[in-house]
Amino acid sequence: MPRLLLVEDEVVNRDLFRRRLERKGYVVVTAEDGLRAVALTRSEMPDLVLMDLGLPDIDGWEATRRIKADPATAAVPVVVLSAHATTDARNKAFAAGCEEFETKPVNWEALFKKIEEALARARERAAARAAPPADEIDFGGTAGPDPMAVTAVLRKGQRTLAGDARPDAGDVCVVQPKRILVVEDNEPNRVLLCRRLNGRGFLTTEAADGRRALELVAKTRFDLVLCDVMMPGVDGYEVLRAMKADPDLRAIPVIMVSARDDTAGVVQCIEMGAEDYLQKPYDPVLLHARVNACLDKRRLRDQEVAYLRGVADLTRAAEHVEKGTFDPGLLAEVAARGDALGTLARVFAKMAHEVQGRERQLRADVQKLATATGDRREVAPKPGDTLILPRPPK
Repeated sequence: MPRLLLVEDEVVNRDLFRRRLERKGYVVVTAEDGLRAVALTRSEMPDLVLMDLGLPDIDGWEATRRIKADPATAAVPVVVLSAHATTDARNKAFAAGCEEFETKPVNWEALFKKIEEALARARERAAARAAPPADEIDFGGTAGPDPMAVTAVLRKGQRTLAGDARPDAGDVCVVQPKRILVVEDNEPNRVLLCRRLNGRGFLTTEAADGRRALELVAKTRFDLVLCDVMMPGVDGYEVLRAMKADPDLRAIPVIMVSARDDTAGVVQCIEMGAEDYLQKPYDPVLLHARVNACLDKRRLRDQEVAYLRGVADLTRAAEHVEKGTFDPGLLAEVAARGDALGTLARVFAKMAHEVQGRERQLRADVQKLATATGDRREVAPKPGDTLILPRPPK
């Protein structure tokens, strides 16, 4: 049965939670504070940690960060179980590396479900690490497996994930996948990152240096860029600076990646316009969460830009109506929207069409009236004309 480490400083709660978990069939080890939790995670290697946040010594956020920062325990999933229910507490917990969050008083059915889901994901990651020796890559630059051999294995797996296992077209709804540019000078690291992203359904393009990255973003539309900081030639800072200076590229979110634990570097990247910063070696779950968060921000930003563009199109259409030069094609894109703005555009186009029709009819009526008036003027004598009357008979 799975072994759980329960971290809870309240004696009554700790005993109650332990007995409830044991009745469910789990083997439970307990810790009463954050330092003890970090030590037991390393010595006992539990399958999962249930972490309280309000702990003595170090709190649950710091304990989670230390567990995730230790390569020996980084793979152990952490589920937060706490009375801290604020959004800030949740965000700090997920930023520290936890996978799930459950508040007190405990909804046991929901907690058991989250535990099982976290354990299942951990087993999947363990199986993926065991299959090829891909995750044995040394991100710090020390001696490791032959890079060429590792890259060959990774590329084989990447092709399988990206295209060989195709579902039946009749069973799926075609959705355009997001395209991510991976900029990394170390080829095994680059291929490993692409493989992980491909496994999540993303399309990836590789760039081995900053110069190539700038060439690719200039001619291909990417939804996200993952860029290493330290590269020969054009480094990650220069890539980020160039993208944010270009009006056509500055909207593309960029996540900077580095093996350096450098707070000043993180701050510099964020100030230059990076959406986020990941430190190597990164946890796959955290990588996926950060990528999804950036793509969600990009989607909302694109929606806002499209909405404002639709409002601008409506404003221009009103100006054309006023000038009498309205063309229904001006609102074709906005009218195709399924929201209130699209409804407004369709109603506006219909009313503008009716106004144009009435104006055309009015001009035709005026023309007819002018023609009829002109005919009568030709027949009637004009002031000053000399009238020649016929002579009377003699």
